[in-house]
Amino acid sequence: MVWLALAGGTAQAAVTPRPGPGDPRIRVAPYDPDQVVALTGVLGYQFSIEFADDERIENVSIGDALGWQVTPNAKASLLFLKPLSRTPVTNMTVVTTARRYSFELSVSPSSGAAAARSAMFALRFDYPPPPPEPPPPPVETRPPPRVANAAYSYEGSVGSLPARVFDDGAATYFQFDAGEDYPAIFAIDADGGEAVVNSTERDGYVVVDQVSRGFALRRGTDVTRLYNDAYRDRTAGPLSPKPREKAKPRLRWFQK
Repeated sequence: MVWLALAGGTAQAAVTPRPGPGDPRIRVAPYDPDQVVALTGVLGYQFSIEFADDERIENVSIGDALGWQVTPNAKASLLFLKPLSRTPVTNMTVVTTARRYSFELSVSPSSGAAAARSAMFALRFDYPPPPPEPPPPPVETRPPPRVANAAYSYEGSVGSLPARVFDDGAATYFQFDAGEDYPAIFAIDADGGEAVVNSTERDGYVVVDQVSRGFALRRGTDVTRLYNDAYRDRTAGPLSPKPREKAKPRLRWFQK
């Protein structure tokens, strides 16, 4: 039973503010949302509770509203408290825009000069340092594109000519001067016609997701034709399927 009483008393121990580095009547308490701060008022004296610069008072709730005068300032950054009588111990909760505070309020039984020497004039909080900023996400880096073929020639206007063009065997990369508007890009078919291509911008290149025999670059009436000098038409290999033989016509005999 003795152990239980001690354990209960320890669990309910409130934090008493300590004197500050200057005038001891300016008190300081560590901020802990899970801890109660014990405040003792003196009849005839008021004191203030100062909150952090980044928060404003939203709600104040006190157990004995008749025994204490509680007034926030106009900016809702300070709370003024003044005991009105020697009432029993009560509690007060303050909710701000950033934190929650729990207080235990009591009134000093002494008066006169002794009470004046022990009176608290202001309470400030020591706040724990903010948690460190999370590290920035790793920057995704891609390997530079592989240059499998850069043998390209052109004909026509140089107005839409890219500064560089090459392919990696699966896609074709066009690099234009910085700040230059990209021309429309079309693939040149085997019969010389033009077909729309799928393209994206990637790491300073316009990437067309195919390799073609050539490309037509158009900007208004300005046309540049690029030719892939290393392009080879697809041919059947030794393991490719054989072409289907045409069926021979059947001969029909007619009897007279």
